[in-house]
Amino acid sequence: MIKQKLKILVPVDGSEQALNAALYAARMFPSDRTELVLFHVDTQNPDLGKSLSGNPLYGAQMKNINKWNAADHKTMNQFMDKAVAQILDLNFPESAVTVKIKKKEERVLDEIIREALEEYDAVVVGKTGTSRLKDKFIGSLSIKLAGKISRIPLIIVDGEPKTDKLLVSVDLREEAFKCIYSIGVLLDIEKFNIAICHVARCAAKKHDGGEHFDCKEGEHGCPLRDVECICPSIDNMKQCLVDGGILSDNISDLILEATKPVESALELSRKEQIGSIIVGRRAIVPFVEELISGRYSQKMLKKMENMALWVVN
Repeated sequence: MIKQKLKILVPVDGSEQALNAALYAARMFPSDRTELVLFHVDTQNPDLGKSLSGNPLYGAQMKNINKWNAADHKTMNQFMDKAVAQILDLNFPESAVTVKIKKKEERVLDEIIREALEEYDAVVVGKTGTSRLKDKFIGSLSIKLAGKISRIPLIIVDGEPKTDKLLVSVDLREEAFKCIYSIGVLLDIEKFNIAICHVARCAAKKHDGGEHFDCKEGEHGCPLRDVECICPSIDNMKQCLVDGGILSDNISDLILEATKPVESALELSRKEQIGSIIVGRRAIVPFVEELISGRYSQKMLKKMENMALWVVN
């Protein structure tokens, strides 16, 4: 089976976390069929010098402004050189790594969204940027992207996640199969261990003395949001992965009873040393749920540490 060529957008701002995100992408995606595009939005105002140069009050400061601009560009160029060199060390061919720098015309968020529309297959971005204080009080770019990127998966990287295990956190059937399809297309899945996890308040029969459920027995009435239980579909998801080339021994499934699904999924990932969590993002969320509890992916994004979250749209 010949798999499609991939084009992955990696927005970078020169921060250490942006570098970690780029290296995560290089480790996850197959080097023989992936083009990584390191994309930077240059936020310097090219008209600033022109507007100040004719003003006698600021004329003496022009040299300092020019030096600052030059130093900023030099720092970004050094970052790009470092990122490209480390990606090439991970067996990516030089022709598969592209550096793209664009002058800011709109908000940085809008520039990234516009670029993502140019036939990319996924976006990989660091959870935090160069200003952690701004990220904390105003909200990071990654959180804003999570609500704006559509059509393709958004992958948000915190720290330096491990890249050998994936956790597919499923809830609704349609979103679950969309997640399975996405990783099947984007990854050489035979190289990973994959766990399918459903955190539910389920009426299925509980194993004696344990926290796991037997999803093959009993009545299934475990809607988190008044939907049909997904438990009977998990075997079909596993079969899709097997058909995609992964060994059945490398696939596991787990159904947990929990009142706090986000915390349970994250704790399971930490315990099993899983670096990537894949979740589906519903296009339509009931207003009350959005207002009171928020989206599952956004809550997980705020709580995760040293992990990568795939938001599959």
